[in-house]
Amino acid sequence: MPVTQTQKPPPGFVFIEDYEDEDGNVTPGVASRLGISVSTYKKWRLAKKGPKTFRHGKRVMARESVVDAWLAGLGESDGDTADEAAAHDARPPEPRVGRQRRARHDDADANAA
Repeated sequence: MPVTQTQKPPPGFVFIEDYEDEDGNVTPGVASRLGISVSTYKKWRLAKKGPKTFRHGKRVMARESVVDAWLAGLGESDGDTADEAAAHDARPPEPRVGRQRRARHDDADANAA
């Protein structure tokens, strides 16, 4: 992944992209820490997934502690129990109406009028 940052993030914060300082040391950004591409993280951010980030000027950044805590909490439950998830998906499927059947109903309605 190309590293093109010119400004260093403040201490305790990381940008979503990687940062390379003058000495050539690369500091991994949020996306690299999560093992995903920057574009994938941007999609996650729009969907409100992943660690909480915020905009600082033109840059998007996060606290290092928030990213580390989010990664540590991946194995834990997010609050939904299996019963709650099953109740959410318990709606029966809608009956399917095929094109031919729909066309016959439309023709019958037209003839009746």
